[in-house]
Amino acid sequence: MKKKLTPKFESKVSMDVICYKLAEIHKDVQKNSKDIEGLKHQMSMGKGGIKAVFVVGSLIALIVAVLKFVKL
Repeated sequence: MKKKLTPKFESKVSMDVICYKLAEIHKDVQKNSKDIEGLKHQMSMGKGGIKAVFVVGSLIALIVAVLKFVKL
């Protein structure tokens, strides 16, 4: 019984395909890194906005409480 021979590809072609795919993966990783940095920036801005709303709300509540206390 004869063994089936697998077709042998030229190593140059295979290496070119691997290099191309590696370059595409590298581009995707760079894009993902930029996207992650953008998301981190948006999250930090959101956290700052929440803190600002909390501070403003606290000041308004403090002013209202003082005004009610003074009127009594």
